[in-house]
Amino acid sequence: MRGLSKIKALVLIAGTGASLAIIPLTPASAGTINNPLTVTGTVRCKPPGSAESLKITGGGEAHGTTVGSGGQFSLFFSNPQLPSAAIAQVRCDVAGIRTFRSTPFSLQRPVTGQTLVVNLVA
Repeated sequence: MRGLSKIKALVLIAGTGASLAIIPLTPASAGTINNPLTVTGTVRCKPPGSAESLKITGGGEAHGTTVGSGGQFSLFFSNPQLPSAAIAQVRCDVAGIRTFRSTPFSLQRPVTGQTLVVNLVA
C-alpha cells in the first residue's frame, strides 16, 4: 500500500475535526481563588460572665473555637466571600448558667494584611 485510501483519509480528517470540536471556544474562568482571612479579637458576655466558646458564620463559611483567657479567640476562614454580614454565636457561663447569645458584625477584609480584629459583646 502506497498511501491512504480516500475513505481512510476522510475518516482521519473527520476524526481530527471531531476532536477539535470539543475544545471550548470561550476562555476558561479561574473560579474562586484562595483568599484566606483570620478573624481574631476578644469576646465578653453581658451581663458579666465568662465566654467559653464561639462560632462565627459569615462569608459562606462557619467556624468555631474555644475562647481563651481574657476572652481571646482566633479563627481561620480559608476563602470567605467578602464583605459579608457575620454572626458570632457565643456560649457564655453567667453565674453558673450556660447561655447562648448572638452578636452581628461585619466580616470584611482589613485595609492591610489578612487579619481582621474584632471585639465582640454578646
